[in-house]
Amino acid sequence: MPKVRAGDIIQFSWYGRSFDPAGGDGNVNIRTGRASNEAQLNGNGTLHTTQRVRPPGFDSFPVSIDDERGDLEFLQAKADAGEPGPCVMTLTSGKDYVGSLLPIGDIMKAQGDGTVTLEGRGAKFEAV
Repeated sequence: MPKVRAGDIIQFSWYGRSFDPAGGDGNVNIRTGRASNEAQLNGNGTLHTTQRVRPPGFDSFPVSIDDERGDLEFLQAKADAGEPGPCVMTLTSGKDYVGSLLPIGDIMKAQGDGTVTLEGRGAKFEAV
């Protein structure tokens, strides 16, 4: 039996509120590690590696915004507060990723499809 390796996000909550993940072509990027490597060649042909610390989290995650619940204003208030909050993301495979993440970037609703594309970062975002 084939094992699911890719697909939509099926459940998502942040700061204790559940949001509806947009279906279809959403291609969420999840980063669990903290290291990002850069490599350059030295003049003599040897490799010079620089490792940068990057916070784990996710980006490019479209969620459907419910105007009656005030989803847009809720997310903006959390971003304005500047404090990370509990986040749980469930993949189609059934794997859960959890962490305490801070909203990054602008919180903007695309009126044409009613979504906000979210980005979050924190000290940890890991599979449980």
